[in-house]
Amino acid sequence: MIFSSSRSFAQRPSSKRLILVLDATYTMRENNSLELAKSWATKAIEHFNTGDSLCVISFGNRARVLVPFLPVQSRQVMINAVANLAPRLATYILDGVSLAFKVHNWKNADQTRRTVIVFITDGLAPNDNRLDAIASEIDSANCVLYVVQTIRTGLDYENQLRTLAENSGGAFLDGTNFGPERIIPLIRN
Repeated sequence: MIFSSSRSFAQRPSSKRLILVLDATYTMRENNSLELAKSWATKAIEHFNTGDSLCVISFGNRARVLVPFLPVQSRQVMINAVANLAPRLATYILDGVSLAFKVHNWKNADQTRRTVIVFITDGLAPNDNRLDAIASEIDSANCVLYVVQTIRTGLDYENQLRTLAENSGGAFLDGTNFGPERIIPLIRN
């Protein structure tokens, strides 16, 4: 999807900007991970208020914007995009996080509104030393990143994702221990 600079909508200072970054890689087919990610994303979309804006990104063999920032009134478009996600090849976590950071900078002219990035992944194979650098950029750009991991993986993977989230002011959440409703406080606070 192409960014459209002509799209605008009323935003209040209390409104939220959320970027959902969804892992749609081949490994997400296992352990019901993709269905969990879709469920959490749908729950997040359903709990938006008037004035909120949301962008949906997926990554597999490449990162792509499924839905650019739209107001909550476009919630059905977002839900449909999430429902149609299908697994694609390799895991390029850096691409997904980098695209979220670029999208945050796009159309956030005053840079005073905080963007919440919720990254939902199975957490397999992040092992990329460039993630620390992007976490520093996100933290300095009025963003906060939460990582929700759908399954238990190796401790090395989990530690890298935990560091990524914590270095950018967010938190790492083990999604095997909670349901989709736990995503709502991340957005609303």
